[in-house]
Amino acid sequence: MNRRGFLMCSAASIAASQAHVGWAAGLQTQLVTLVLTDLRRGVSIPHLEALCAELLAADLPFTCVLDPATGQEPGLKAFIADLVAKAPGVDLVAHAPDLNGLSGYFQSRHLQQQTAALRTWGTAEAQVVACMDLPKPTAPTGVRSAGVTLVLIEPARSAPVTSQTWPNGVIRFFGGTRLDLGARRFDLPKPDRAETQAFYYLSAATLAGQPVAVVAERMRAFASALRADEATGLSAVQRVADLPLRDSYGFQRFVALHLVRPEPSDKSGLAGYEAFLADLRAEGLVVSEGGLGGGFEPDRPFDYWAPLAGSDEVLAKVTRRARAGIVSTAQEPDRALAPGHSFAFGAVAGFDAQGVLWCPRIAIDSLAAATADLSAALRAPRDVVISVAPGALRPAFARHALLKQLRQLARDGVTEFVPLHRLVQIIAPRGAEIERQRRTMAALPEVRAPHARQATWHQALMEDAKIAWRYIEQNTVRETGLCPATINFSRSDGWVHETVTMWDVGSHINGLIAALDLGLLEQRDFERSVALLLRQIRGRESQGRLLPQGWIRVDRQKWGNADFDGSDAGRLLSALMNLERRTGMTDELRALVGSWDLDQIVIDGEVHSVTEGKLTSVHRSHSAHYAARAFRHWGIEVASPYEVAPGFSSYDDEMALLEVVSWIGPLGAEPLLLEALEQGMSAESDYLADVLFAAQLEDHRETGRFIAVSEGPIDVSPWFTYQGLQLDALERTWALDTVGYEPQYADPVFWRENLVVSSKAAFLWAAMRPHPYSDALLEFVRAKARTENGFASSIFSLSGRATQSYSDLNTNAIILQAIAHMMRAA
Repeated sequence: MNRRGFLMCSAASIAASQAHVGWAAGLQTQLVTLVLTDLRRGVSIPHLEALCAELLAADLPFTCVLDPATGQEPGLKAFIADLVAKAPGVDLVAHAPDLNGLSGYFQSRHLQQQTAALRTWGTAEAQVVACMDLPKPTAPTGVRSAGVTLVLIEPARSAPVTSQTWPNGVIRFFGGTRLDLGARRFDLPKPDRAETQAFYYLSAATLAGQPVAVVAERMRAFASALRADEATGLSAVQRVADLPLRDSYGFQRFVALHLVRPEPSDKSGLAGYEAFLADLRAEGLVVSEGGLGGGFEPDRPFDYWAPLAGSDEVLAKVTRRARAGIVSTAQEPDRALAPGHSFAFGAVAGFDAQGVLWCPRIAIDSLAAATADLSAALRAPRDVVISVAPGALRPAFARHALLKQLRQLARDGVTEFVPLHRLVQIIAPRGAEIERQRRTMAALPEVRAPHARQATWHQALMEDAKIAWRYIEQNTVRETGLCPATINFSRSDGWVHETVTMWDVGSHINGLIAALDLGLLEQRDFERSVALLLRQIRGRESQGRLLPQGWIRVDRQKWGNADFDGSDAGRLLSALMNLERRTGMTDELRALVGSWDLDQIVIDGEVHSVTEGKLTSVHRSHSAHYAARAFRHWGIEVASPYEVAPGFSSYDDEMALLEVVSWIGPLGAEPLLLEALEQGMSAESDYLADVLFAAQLEDHRETGRFIAVSEGPIDVSPWFTYQGLQLDALERTWALDTVGYEPQYADPVFWRENLVVSSKAAFLWAAMRPHPYSDALLEFVRAKARTENGFASSIFSLSGRATQSYSDLNTNAIILQAIAHMMRAA
């Protein structure tokens, strides 16, 4: 019996039979795994041949790590193919060097591609993957969906071996001994007997440092030492794919048994099917039934659909239509399913470019297939779908033979039978971004459905516009043209925020444009107001740079500080872009923007703020994408954190974007929807708007409360908050940031108590996502937030109390923008 067969037939075994001498002597047998790395273009084939010949002569199994997608020179590929053909003890493992830095979804995507390429090298199994070490490796949450149960972390230098067993059953090994057979001096390694597991990494890239004969001699000596240790029970050289089966790792394999239901006209097939189903139930074996059993082609019309983990919804046959990811049943093509995963059967596991999760399958369509293929399943420690065709169940003896095989599989100590949809839920990577993407997909048919509004809609909007305009009209300082950013209209402690930022000025300009379009402002008054504003924002020179100021006083001429805010500058540039388009003031505006030294605050494509002379990047912010598009309009090339799409498919682009947004922070309506009003919506912001709107709608239906998160003032400490959807939380979370990121406010209890409906966000959603929810949200804000002084900034979700005496320029200017947009659309 060979090593692998012995280990697999006794899943609790730790070593091969030679180990008994060592155990009898009270010694611990050390498992040894040999790994040959750096198999890439340019390696010396004669040196490889000599090394591998010595290993084969000593009957030592070993693993070859290669990058299957690159470096495929004919000589190396032919050598590997010949090696695999004549040496069953040789395993091929894909090298995915960056795997430790990828999220669960992209782990699965990357390994699916690597495994597909690996099959062209002559191997069908891919339970093991190798990658490089990183200081802070990500959790291997996505590798099991790609069929991988063991990850080798290749050490940069020799280090003690350690292992991790993750909740999804994946084992990850760190450390090992690096051997350089091509070095000037080579000494046989002295194994550390305290370690129960040893890895020896041999780099093919270093072999050419010595003549072929020397490499062969050194390998022969090392192999001889390993064989001697095996003979005395000190060690046992094992294949790497067998390691998960050691008792200490508690490996468990999941098998989904799927019976393909015969056609109603197939009487003999139905009889065999029902009889076999009764036998399975008597044995207590879990089974799924369905009409799809064959493999799936890339242009297939149908998939299966499994809901997200935690749901036991019946398995559905689905078709894909319109936008990739909008999934509906084959029988009801207009009804979207609950959030979940589309999956299919195939040889290569993992997510493909269309977001379909492929599951390895063993197809049983005859007695011969049952015997041969299930025997293979017993040997391979991987999750698998066993689909049984009606033809395999007609003869009674075939059913009995198959049942015997399945019974043996169920009792091997490592296998658990689960329903087909449950298998998908188990192996699919969990993650807040993945789940949010799937929930957004499920909501899209409704979110994007046409929505008609009543004839009185526009009349109500004009009433809203008059209220919003009241704030600007009544509070603008005539001499400067500036309007206070925030005002508390309470009689007892009323105060005025007498400074404005460039963000406020940008909003003011956009509010004036909207008021002109709505007929609330005469042309000559508009021109005078704009002229006054442009005079106030000429900027201030500091450290050799002329830049718009961080803030200016509303009651003084061009008086403010010497700082500069990169995010606020993006808002101002977007407003000037809107002004240029609306008025044709191209020469004047180009001269103004050209006078600023904006190129000096863009470093490596990132916009920076200047605070007390110190530059700080504002790239990690949701305003950075909005600002980048505005800067580009004025001829300054700026990078956007949102533009990270790999470009393989819409699924990949969306997942990459969601992960970046998670890194940035809570996602709110601004400046996400402002971009659409002023610049036209980019693909990135359009998708994120779907994500945020779908989450708000989902919350409303579960709780009955209205959600419209954004940034803005509140009338209690900390006075101004940034509120949004926290995309890296598995549970839907509305998080809150403050201007200074004070730690006392980073508290979920505080978030819940101070969650508010943003009045301006309600109008933005009404403009950008027409929907019954948007209409109801707007009615809620009208009822709560209309005041004599404009719209109140916020409405507290818990109490329903609006900031009645507290209003601001941004709220009312943006409401005017949104209304003008809706009027133009009408």
